[in-house]
Amino acid sequence: MGIRTLAVSATALMALAYAQADPAKAACTEGTDADGNPVIICIGTQTEPLQDARDRLTVIVGEGAELIRESGRPVQLDGDAQVVLNLGLIQSGNDDAIRSGGTDLFVVNSGTIWGGDRGIRLRNGGGSFTLVNVEGGAIFARQQAVRADNEAQVPGVVVVNSGLIVSFEGRAVQSRGPGTVVLNYGMLLGSEEVVEGREDFYLENHGIMAIRGLSWDGTTWTNDGAVDDEDGVQFSGGVVQNWGVILATDDGIDIDEGLVHNHATGVIISAAPDSIRDSGGIDVDELFQFSNPDLPERRPGPLTILNEGYIEGPRAIVTDLDADSPLTILNTGTLIGRGGDEMGRIAIDLAPNQGDTTIVLAGGSIVEGDILFGGASQNTLVLGAFDAGARFDGVVRARDADPDRAAARAALFGDVGFLSAASVSMSATSRSTGFDVVFGDDLGISAFVAYLLQDDLFRLHMKAGDDGVIRFRLLNPSSFAFGGEVFGAEEFAEFLRQSGVSVVPVPGALPLMLTALGALALLRRRQA
Repeated sequence: MGIRTLAVSATALMALAYAQADPAKAACTEGTDADGNPVIICIGTQTEPLQDARDRLTVIVGEGAELIRESGRPVQLDGDAQVVLNLGLIQSGNDDAIRSGGTDLFVVNSGTIWGGDRGIRLRNGGGSFTLVNVEGGAIFARQQAVRADNEAQVPGVVVVNSGLIVSFEGRAVQSRGPGTVVLNYGMLLGSEEVVEGREDFYLENHGIMAIRGLSWDGTTWTNDGAVDDEDGVQFSGGVVQNWGVILATDDGIDIDEGLVHNHATGVIISAAPDSIRDSGGIDVDELFQFSNPDLPERRPGPLTILNEGYIEGPRAIVTDLDADSPLTILNTGTLIGRGGDEMGRIAIDLAPNQGDTTIVLAGGSIVEGDILFGGASQNTLVLGAFDAGARFDGVVRARDADPDRAAARAALFGDVGFLSAASVSMSATSRSTGFDVVFGDDLGISAFVAYLLQDDLFRLHMKAGDDGVIRFRLLNPSSFAFGGEVFGAEEFAEFLRQSGVSVVPVPGALPLMLTALGALALLRRRQA
């Protein structure tokens, strides 16, 4: 039985139990189910705490029923395999609305859970926790709306939200144990990040995940007093599948390793100030954090980013300045970088010693801002067939490697890692600011419209659809791979000339720009 089917079945069970309750009895009455397990059914208003440590207990709060405490917790459960089905109101004025010290808790909510501190709080590290917040269900809290305590490190937390979950000062969902799963079809709002996880994290977002105060009207985001410097989703490793909207004031997604797939309808936005380099639609960290604090941090593993939708920020994609892990980016959607450096806006900004990096642009790819590779190891730009409307507004270039940073990382991690100080130093001298350009196997010579090589700048115009053109400016490319052959920049320019490809017309102001770009590249090489 699937999670969503289970939620519908559980809601039907709540309605059936409520219909069978006797209004003449007290607010909460006890009974047993068909298997002899304890059941508590609440149909009125109760201000005394509901505390129970019996295993396999089911608590049903009927429609219109209220468990309310001005001070203290209305529901305290400490048994194993307990279930809470809420159609009514569970509310605390200054404490957790529901707290569990047991294991294997299952909560289905179609009513309202209101925490003066936390909404639902888990204190035991054993077992599992599943929350199904159905459409119409709402969970509010001052701090975390759903929290698995740091010390507990609850494994296997599953949150399925089709309603509304809001934290006014904390996170909508905080679970620092391994294997957390969040499936969002509704709205998750936070003020100190929206969702936080650790390793083996999995998120499917079909709804809205946002820092409170941020909104999206389908074309434009607005900020109405959102707290600064907060992430949308933060986790160490795992998978994000996004069909919905993620809005943040720092990083839309803060990740160490794994996979981010932003589907065609997906929107990921960082509303941070454009001047902040380390804020991005997707930000890649330099260290991997385990859920167990006793385990030392390590270098992250590879990360793959597939973007078919829309990603925007001061950088669309950015890596921390000490990051050096392998990275693959495939873009057929839109990447918007609003901030940049002395050379212009930057859409993809990678660290000086970023490891093996492959960036693929194809289909309807739109990139507004430069692509800035790291300066270490192998950098590859793959250009495929482009659809009508594809666009690139920027320069593809690369940083110089930083041997001092590499040496510091090597000292931190020993000899284990993707890069060594020696390899970075070699990269700094032999590759400098270069990168390789590879064209898709399905491309023929007709894919090239025009070219121009002057100093270190290679201008290349390619077909986009039947009649469109996408224009690239490639600063200091190391090589071009096309049709089974590899060319240097001058060799490729000559190959295009001999193949009858036109030369890009040179506007009057262009020579000055080319001279400036060439001088900057020469200065950077001399500094390296």
